[in-house]
Amino acid sequence: MAISSTDNLRNLLENLKSLGFFDRLFGWDRIGQLNAAAGNEFRSVMDELGALQAQNERSEARIRQLSGDLQARNTQYSRLKTDHDMLKDSTGTIYEDLKSREHELAGFKESERNNARRLAELENECQRLRSVIERYTGIFREKESELVALKDADTKNIQRIAELRKESDKLQAALGQFAQRLQEEESGHDALLPADAGTVKKPVRSHVLFKNAVKSEEKRILLVEDDPDFSRMLENLLMEIGYTVVGTAVNSEEALAMAGSEHRVDVMLIDIHIEGETDGIETARQIKEVYGTPTIFMTAQPDDESIRRVVQTESEGYLVKPINRQELFANLEIAIHKKRKHDTFTDRRRVAFSA
Repeated sequence: MAISSTDNLRNLLENLKSLGFFDRLFGWDRIGQLNAAAGNEFRSVMDELGALQAQNERSEARIRQLSGDLQARNTQYSRLKTDHDMLKDSTGTIYEDLKSREHELAGFKESERNNARRLAELENECQRLRSVIERYTGIFREKESELVALKDADTKNIQRIAELRKESDKLQAALGQFAQRLQEEESGHDALLPADAGTVKKPVRSHVLFKNAVKSEEKRILLVEDDPDFSRMLENLLMEIGYTVVGTAVNSEEALAMAGSEHRVDVMLIDIHIEGETDGIETARQIKEVYGTPTIFMTAQPDDESIRRVVQTESEGYLVKPINRQELFANLEIAIHKKRKHDTFTDRRRVAFSA
């Protein structure tokens, strides 16, 4: 509460008046004048003091208002500071998330560039594969045409083989008649000769020779192959189409031993690349030179040099793996027919020369 200066002054004047100070100093009239002046001055002072008090009250109200505003501002500031701290923390988290998202975005962009490059590479590869497929499609069509032609040729070969078989049967029948007639002529000729033991010729048993030449319809194959799986498959195929496999060799030594055994061999089916230092071509040349066995070569990797060497051996056939059943059958039948026809002709010459 503010100090009241008016009350103090009033008390002072009352004390002075009670003491009679003004009466002794100035006299009553003078005192009255001074008192009136003092009253006027007092009222002025009181007015000023009232104005000051009102102003003070207004100031206090303003201070109270400002204090309330300040308190409200402090409360608002505290709330804003709390919100600011929360926003700051949230901003930091958002910033970290933003940096993480930026790294992820950079990774996605790099991955997209890599995918674009890979896509371009795949498009080029697809284009290349389309070209390859188109080329192989053309080759496939050509091979289909060749296959159709081969099937036609195979059909013709089968028909030709049947015709050759018929011709062979006719030749064998004619040869039998010829051998029988020759035997009859020899018997009649011997009956006309004098019974001189020194001049009598022993009759030639041409029927035995002829019988050996056409001894059996069994067609005997010597197989020379060092791949056991392919050898078993081929042996089964040969047996399935009616041939007899007399032996299976894996190298030159075994092939030579089997070719010289007591088993008759119609055709040797031999792989060009076999075990050992001596390959199939040289092995076939030696066997043909010694035993005259017809040869059909097999290979999975044909090359010009091997073909040139095969031609020099005068072989009866050349097959490229994987073996086609009809090609195998045609080559074997032709080779066996040639061999038996040659054997028959040889037997006939032996009979003629023996006579």
